[in-house]
Amino acid sequence: MEEKRPAMRPVNPRRRKKTQFEIFKEAYLPMIIACTALIMIVVIIIGSIVRGFQYRRIDAENQYKESVAAQEELDRLTAEANTLLKDAAALAVHHDYEAAAALLKNFSGDPAQFPQVSEMITQYQQQHDQLVLWEDPSKIVNLSFQVLITDPERAYADANYGSSFKKSYVTTSEFSAILDQLYTNQYILIRTEDYIQKINNADGTTDYAYKELYLPAGKKPLILTQTNVNYNLYMVDGDGDKVPDKDGSGFANKLLIDENGNLACEYIHPDGTVETGAFDLIPILESFLTTHPDFSYKGARAVIALTGYNGLFGYRTNQDSQAALGEEVFSQETLNAKEVSMELRRRGYELACYTYRNVAYGNYTVEEIAQDLAKWNTEAVPILGAIDMFVFAKDSDIAPSGSPYSGEKYQKLYDAGFRNFIGFSTDGQPWVLWDHDCVRQGRLMVNANNLTNHPEWFTGILDATVLDPTR
Repeated sequence: MEEKRPAMRPVNPRRRKKTQFEIFKEAYLPMIIACTALIMIVVIIIGSIVRGFQYRRIDAENQYKESVAAQEELDRLTAEANTLLKDAAALAVHHDYEAAAALLKNFSGDPAQFPQVSEMITQYQQQHDQLVLWEDPSKIVNLSFQVLITDPERAYADANYGSSFKKSYVTTSEFSAILDQLYTNQYILIRTEDYIQKINNADGTTDYAYKELYLPAGKKPLILTQTNVNYNLYMVDGDGDKVPDKDGSGFANKLLIDENGNLACEYIHPDGTVETGAFDLIPILESFLTTHPDFSYKGARAVIALTGYNGLFGYRTNQDSQAALGEEVFSQETLNAKEVSMELRRRGYELACYTYRNVAYGNYTVEEIAQDLAKWNTEAVPILGAIDMFVFAKDSDIAPSGSPYSGEKYQKLYDAGFRNFIGFSTDGQPWVLWDHDCVRQGRLMVNANNLTNHPEWFTGILDATVLDPTR
């Protein structure tokens, strides 16, 4: 009999034995998810914190950079403003208020941030508006000097020229006294170009007329002219070897630019000592203007008239000296003269021709004038540059005072490029003549003879008290 097995019970799926994965999944997965979420939250929080720090660092860095850039820009603008204010003040002290205001208007910053700039613009404009028109150009005084005597004892003792030096020249100390009187009497230096207007015509010609000249109230215009600024050998060479020496007649022997960049003169003392200093008109005037800058209108200085036969400014640049000096020395002399010429122009001096040979054109023939001008153009012009001003030498002119020029002599001068002519005042009265193609004016010679014998010529300008009483 077959054994009977017990009946099989159906398996309940809910009571199926769980796998390890299912157990792990049920027991740990929620925890893992929670931890992962927590970690992510922490990471996000930390990331946010880090990014916040980074952003704050970047912001701080940017703010620092902006602050540095702003400070640098402020420093730049401050430096610019200070420079402009300084340069404008240098213009204003010479009464060039218009140029001073225009310079400050170029300031690149905000004027509201630099109120001093705006204040000075207003001040300079007001000072410009207060300038007064000088209505009569014929009353512009031109005082003329020859080179100055440094040592009167040596000059007056010169066997050949002593009496002429004593009568027709003034000394360095007398010129200093003259400057003091001119300044006290309210005179102010101007350039000829400050009152000469050039009108260019359609046909290519040029007419000349009075340019309105506005000066500070009470000031009177003045032109200084110095002639024959060549330090010719007869004044400085005592032994005849064509080299300045201790046996000269007490004059400076050359004009130069010293180690400080200033215009000065070289002078040889009787004991042979060579000194550089203020031994003639130009360096004396420069020194005076350092303490009295308002004596110069817009930086004006003086007219410097030169011959060429014995060189320029004390340098032997004439062709006759070339062979004697040798090419190397001659080239250096020429270079030195050219540098002095450029420095004079830069400082506000006007250069003029005084004929090549220091001769009276009034007594010269047309052919002789042409020959003299040819030498000037060959030897002087390449060093000095183009010059349109001519000063007549030897109390000479080619037409009476106040009369217009004409004729062949004038044509030679005109063809040589001269348009501004300075002649003489024979009666002590200043004069200016406007011709259609040139300007003429008279100069008053300042010397011991005129100051003593014609004191009325200098009334209101200066007086004979400037002369050394030991004369």
